[in-house]
Amino acid sequence: MNTSYQDIIRSFVDKYGLSRGQVIAEIEKTFSSMLSQWHRKNAVAMFSDDQLVALGYHENIGVAEQTLIELSTMRGWNTIKRILENNLSKAACLQKVAHYKRIEQEMRWGKIIKQKKDGGFYVEIEIENESPVIAVCPANHVGVHERDELMVGQRRAFNLRRVEPIFLKNTPCIKVAVDRVSKILVENLLRSQVEKRDVMIHCLARYVGLKSFVESSAFLPKKAILAASHELNEHIQVKVVRTARGCRN
Repeated sequence: MNTSYQDIIRSFVDKYGLSRGQVIAEIEKTFSSMLSQWHRKNAVAMFSDDQLVALGYHENIGVAEQTLIELSTMRGWNTIKRILENNLSKAACLQKVAHYKRIEQEMRWGKIIKQKKDGGFYVEIEIENESPVIAVCPANHVGVHERDELMVGQRRAFNLRRVEPIFLKNTPCIKVAVDRVSKILVENLLRSQVEKRDVMIHCLARYVGLKSFVESSAFLPKKAILAASHELNEHIQVKVVRTARGCRN
């Protein structure tokens, strides 16, 4: 293996967006697992002075013995590289899922890019300042009243319902599911139209396509209510209460 380990680590950091420590940990774990299988004994691989060192352990008449495993003449580098890249890809996917999990149940604007056969949609969602993510909005997450109204090319508000890792042909991917029917979408739409950040808003009930009943800790401008109502194509009734039940701000 001619390329230095530091160059390999650096290339993996750049490719997968992981930290140097994460890449090193995956390399050590992968080598330890594969060497244990190939040598049929416990093996531990670790970095020492910027070099990867592998040690094998076995019992000899009840005594544990340690032997150095020579890596420079070892075969099977392509196999290890393939497995390592798969493991790093999984780690990168799980890291991004954990990041996106923090913004589940938040509202994001998205562009409908394709209609599904079941009546749902694929949506290009804007998440923070990163590249857009392709999310899926199943037919049962779209109100019956707007299934014939939503069209490819429209930019609409969606609730980030769920983010989870999946595997497509053994390749780790991120699945983002969104909806247009949740109560929290009503709350977040109204909140996005209000300048005051400390207003408490809670949707008591939502009859999708008909009417949503909302409690608020402060007066909401009529234009804010109308904007949210227009986006969802349903009436929104807001009641101002001193302490709105279960409100989120």
